[in-house]
Amino acid sequence: MENLVLIPIAQSYWRLIKRGKKTYESLNDTMKVLVKDLAKADVADEVITKEEYEKYIGEEYVTEK
Repeated sequence: MENLVLIPIAQSYWRLIKRGKKTYESLNDTMKVLVKDLAKADVADEVITKEEYEKYIGEEYVTEK
């Protein structure tokens, strides 16, 4: 239930990160997990590239197998 409340906040942070108004590193650990999931979904949906993911998140994009 807790994550359901946090998802809209994570979505807002993700938009701010993509606009360059906030950094991934500035987020708390809970938000980092949620934002990283949103970023991975955007790569999978071809909204952003793997290179953009790496720029925003600060680590290499790796798919889970």
